[in-house]
Amino acid sequence: MTVVITYLADDNARNRRRARRQAQREQAMQEQRLARKIALKLSGCVRADKAASLGSLRCKKAEECSGSICLPNVAIYAAGYRKSKQLTAR
Repeated sequence: MTVVITYLADDNARNRRRARRQAQREQAMQEQRLARKIALKLSGCVRADKAASLGSLRCKKAEECSGSICLPNVAIYAAGYRKSKQLTAR
């Protein structure tokens, strides 16, 4: 099996634009890293405080009550093929 390697043209408008955008992305990433480091130093945050401030991924009590669990008598309205004599939604 032969490996085919293609080379892009060096002096192309598309490649020059890609090079400029890559340099801009690298500059922005460096600035973000520096800002993150400065914010971390100024906050005096330690690992335990940082972990506690993020919240737990296991605690989903608020989401458990959303949906049909909190609504009473949902099964009465959901049973469309059965005739409900004691309750009508009309």
